[in-house]
Amino acid sequence: MESFSKKNLNKEFYNYYLESSLPNMRNGLIFTSVLFTVFAAISYFLITDKPEREYYMRFGITLPFFLVSIIVMYIKPLRRHLNTIYIIINIFLCLSIFFVGISSNPSQKGYEHYFAWVMLTIIGLYIFYRLSMTSLILLGIFQLLCFFSAALIIGTYRINPGLFITNMFFVISMSSLGVFMTFLIQSLNRKNFIHQKALSENNKKLLAEIKERKRAEEDHQRIAKQYADTLDSIPDWIFVVDADKRFVMMNTALKEEHVRQGFFQDCIGKKITKVYPLISKKTLDDIDEVFTTGKILIGEQRLELIDKTLYGETRKVPIFRDNKVVQVITIMRDRSKEKEVEELKLRNAEQKEVMLREIHHRVKNNLAIVISLLNLQTQKHPNEYLQRIMKDIELRIRSMALIHEHLYHSENLDRIPLASYLHDLATIVLSTFSGKKIRMQFQLEQVDVSIETALPLGLITNELLTNAFKYAFPITQDGTIYLNLKKVEDDVCILSVKDNGVGLPENFSLQHENSLGMFIIRILVEQVDGTVEFTNDHGAGFFIRFKNHGMVRRQNLVNK
Repeated sequence: MESFSKKNLNKEFYNYYLESSLPNMRNGLIFTSVLFTVFAAISYFLITDKPEREYYMRFGITLPFFLVSIIVMYIKPLRRHLNTIYIIINIFLCLSIFFVGISSNPSQKGYEHYFAWVMLTIIGLYIFYRLSMTSLILLGIFQLLCFFSAALIIGTYRINPGLFITNMFFVISMSSLGVFMTFLIQSLNRKNFIHQKALSENNKKLLAEIKERKRAEEDHQRIAKQYADTLDSIPDWIFVVDADKRFVMMNTALKEEHVRQGFFQDCIGKKITKVYPLISKKTLDDIDEVFTTGKILIGEQRLELIDKTLYGETRKVPIFRDNKVVQVITIMRDRSKEKEVEELKLRNAEQKEVMLREIHHRVKNNLAIVISLLNLQTQKHPNEYLQRIMKDIELRIRSMALIHEHLYHSENLDRIPLASYLHDLATIVLSTFSGKKIRMQFQLEQVDVSIETALPLGLITNELLTNAFKYAFPITQDGTIYLNLKKVEDDVCILSVKDNGVGLPENFSLQHENSLGMFIIRILVEQVDGTVEFTNDHGAGFFIRFKNHGMVRRQNLVNK
């Protein structure tokens, strides 16, 4: 089905391509025919050398084909067959190349004009005839075969190998140029065709949408009649009040509850304060708020009834007329059983939170043990290179342990204050390189992230800070490192690590750098769905742009 649609689209495009190009094709062919005729006349009278004039006249074999191409454009019944007609015309043009070639003499003066005429014929194929790319390529190949066959038959290669090779090079080059030009022209026309087709489809959709809206308006009256019956079938308590807080409607479920509780049964037209004398001020204020803001208000309400205590979920929904809130519908659902389940879930969640805190605490302690073991192992092997490797591993483990420490002390286990975490992490790195006179400056905005985002960012920051301390100040051992975190959009932040040191090597490349640190940074940047850029002006600077997907998803869930 997909291939069928693609085939139809290509067919539709080439029909559009051919029809839209008819004026340009016609003008181009007419201009070329006139130009050729004038040039042939000038050649006939001014060129006295008979062989050259003979060649010019021989090339007039193409003129009838141009004239036929022009004439068929004006015959409307033939327009549906233009593609086939132009293919046939160009086949004869190819044969004319062959016949002119075999009737020529490579040693005769004027033969050098033959291959120039062939190139013009090739260019004419690709410029004037708006055929499919496949048809043009096949015709171009056929042209080349006709040219090479004629050249081989008359022995051009044997008589003048240099001329044969030169002509072959120019003809093939011109064919390649023609294919390239045709590709560009067809690509531009295809984009225009797709754009117009999309506009046409959108217009059809718009007309269909208008028709659908009209039908919806016709159905509105019928739906309005079903309004009351629908509300009466709902087991929730539903009532509607106007701007004076007088009852406009009350569904059957609420009327039946009035009977059980001994309230007013004929409530329509009465004020809500008269029907419910003990109604809370908050409920009245909520109704006023909906009238004022026009927004749906969701809340909870506890009712002490004669025979039970009811926990209800209330929804106060505005009813508009002429863009103005004229009524408010209140829907109250008995959530007593759900309330009990929620309280049970809350207790379970609190227990799970305690367990999670304990898990994060133990993970942090286990990582601290790993760090201690690394230090012991380093002391037993006083190898400077090994110690540097162990120190890098230790800093990476500390950045992970710091995550669990923040979660252990955090009020929310599902998010981490990134600014505080990065500040603490930078302090650890700074203390590790305390022998150097390097200062750190912070500019960190408050951003909450998930652990899935915080852990890669912490490792990235650790790698960049460690590299800055190690390599940015090799001589003076004195400088400043800047750690910045900025929120640029709702879910997009930029983390940057800059220094005023010696800068990066001239041939530095993020993609081709083979160091383990750069490899880790590239992997971790991809993990947070981010990008990394660097500058090398008055020191090195790395800028990581990332999306805070985890917190955005959580916020959307909270809003829902």
